[in-house]
Amino acid sequence: MRKSVMYAVPIALVTLMSVGSTAAQANDGVLFPNVHAMRMAQPTGGNFNQELVKEYKEIALFEADEMYDWFDAENHATKGVMAQGGKTPMPYDPENWGIENGAKMAELKSARTELVGLLDAGGREMAPSEAAIAQAKYDCWVEQQEEGHQPTHIAACRDTFLAALQNLKSAMEPKVATTDVTQTYAEVAREIVYFDFDKDNINPDAQAKIDAFVMEMRKLKGITLFITGHTDTSGSNAYNKDLSARRAANVRAELDRQGMATGDIDDLEIAADGEENLAVQTGDGVREQLNRRVEIIAQGAVTETSRVTTVTTN
Repeated sequence: MRKSVMYAVPIALVTLMSVGSTAAQANDGVLFPNVHAMRMAQPTGGNFNQELVKEYKEIALFEADEMYDWFDAENHATKGVMAQGGKTPMPYDPENWGIENGAKMAELKSARTELVGLLDAGGREMAPSEAAIAQAKYDCWVEQQEEGHQPTHIAACRDTFLAALQNLKSAMEPKVATTDVTQTYAEVAREIVYFDFDKDNINPDAQAKIDAFVMEMRKLKGITLFITGHTDTSGSNAYNKDLSARRAANVRAELDRQGMATGDIDDLEIAADGEENLAVQTGDGVREQLNRRVEIIAQGAVTETSRVTTVTTN
């Protein structure tokens, strides 16, 4: 804030402070209680407010002990005390400071808008240390710009703020990680067995196909079987759904009987499609041998490596 607004310090105290830092430090608990509070503070860091305490303590003590600028030291320390008490201060508003250079004022206002936007977008939580440094360095820049007579100090605060702002942006960016993932999947065998009209029992032709399929599957380990029952379009949808389920269940039972469900199959999925997914397209109510079927598909035993990219936020 403008010093003339914030504090009216008696001439005697100004004289005391002009003697040097030691005399002022000895009385800062009375004259500037917030500076004294920051001098005693032992911030632990971690969350945004604790990080602010660290930053405002550093700036306040620099202004008090190195620059003998106790007015601005108390301003910075006041914000540190707020943060220490759990109240989150906002960055200085340059409009409240006596900055007469219009171009510098515009630059500060633009920078504050960007900073506050990042803070409100989750910067305080996602990157508390980077966010606190950016806010404190911005306040340093505002204060030095108002004084206006130390170009190197102004530039140092401004440049440090801009670097801190970039660090905050980087810390808030989603993290992209690329890893190689090996998946085991592939169709290794397929068999189709056909059924007589309106029947769910396994006929001799179907039995021969199942026997041959089992012989082939005994050579493989770690497979998944997908068994899907089908019908033709004769009969109602509900009846055909049930008929296809019975056909699939009977094929599974035969595989179980031949020992395929013990040790040789990691997983087994059964579906009943009824008269959906026809092998031969027909109209409704049509008997078709090629549609009265159970499909058995085995997957597994082949490895393939793929690259997976994962994006995460803080």
